Amino acid sequence: MKNFLKFASLAVVAIAGFTFTSCSDDDEPNKGGNTGSNIEEIFEEGLPAAVDGATFTTNEKGQLTKIVDGTTNVTFEYGTFTPPSRAHNFTVRMKERDSQNPNDGWDIYLELNKQGYVAYAYQYYLDVDVNDEYYEEGDEYDEWWFEYNNAGQLTRLKRSESNEEWKLAYSNGDVATVVKNEKDGDTRTYTFAYTNSEYKNVIANKGCLMLFDDNFQLEMDEMNVAYYAGLLGKAVKNLPVGYVRKGVEGGDEYTDEPVAFQWTLNSNGLPTKFWDGYDLVTFTW
Repeated sequence: MKNFLKFASLAVVAIAGFTFTSCSDDDEPNKGGNTGSNIEEIFEEGLPAAVDGATFTTNEKGQLTKIVDGTTNVTFEYGTFTPPSRAHNFTVRMKERDSQNPNDGWDIYLELNKQGYVAYAYQYYLDVDVNDEYYEEGDEYDEWWFEYNNAGQLTRLKRSESNEEWKLAYSNGDVATVVKNEKDGDTRTYTFAYTNSEYKNVIANKGCLMLFDDNFQLEMDEMNVAYYAGLLGKAVKNLPVGYVRKGVEGGDEYTDEPVAFQWTLNSNGLPTKFWDGYDLVTFTW
């Protein structure tokens, strides 16, 4: 399929949206210096051993410290950090580096809410040349804002790169709809199914997976890996098996053909493969 980390680095915009339940004060930044949720609270069966070949390392506190995907590494540091021109209470830093391209990479600084999940993220790109003739102000950084419900599930995402907002609505612990409101006034609404003619019963999400981009049509991009650190909230109860997209573009309404997902499970009910008709994601436990 695609390299786990390289895909996260190359993708661009983001998506999510519909009615959402605010978590009141829980979404406020934690001034007490929360340094991250224990991943055991998110992954009840433990982290996958690998996702698309990328492997995970944790420390004695149960915190994710490194993801290795070929020559690309993402490291997680916990403490107090101050990036350029940002006065926030950052207590986690993610750093991506590639040994084959040492001048490329990024740092993402994370501010956590009282639940221990990311409320605000600031990304600084190492390879942006402000003297380049094609440089535009702001090219060297990106920002994300997140909100969650009382169950600890992501309900809202906004990103500076696209200046668009996405919201997720839940029903019985599963994402029911995702709506993207684009800056030009166009909208996209994704309605998700958990049963169909192939899967007549729901598939329990025993692996606690939350594939924001591949399943729920968000484009979280580089922030996707933060989920495996337990920093982007909790997963849906069941695995989605497809969706239908409706939208409004230039004032005209449209409805796309349904998209069906395919899951392969092992004898313990844990996913080993996911296929959306275009890309294959593999899991090792």
